[in-house]
Amino acid sequence: MPFLQKEIWECPFCGKETIEVLVRPATYVAKRSAVRGGRKTSYHKVSAEIVILSESCSNCGKKKEEIEKKWREMKII
Repeated sequence: MPFLQKEIWECPFCGKETIEVLVRPATYVAKRSAVRGGRKTSYHKVSAEIVILSESCSNCGKKKEEIEKKWREMKII
């Protein structure tokens, strides 16, 4: 199971730290398979994932969808 972090990020509209997010950092996952000569282990990278837990900013009232859209424009997520 990947390591999960719960963090408080700042709202892109008002600048206050009020948005609760869940962060799964990028990791490498091993996959083992049987091949004719024995076993083979290959690794692939799983990209980072960010999930917004807050429904809205408690300071300015912006909704989750607006915050997520703004972060995508700013290339944060």
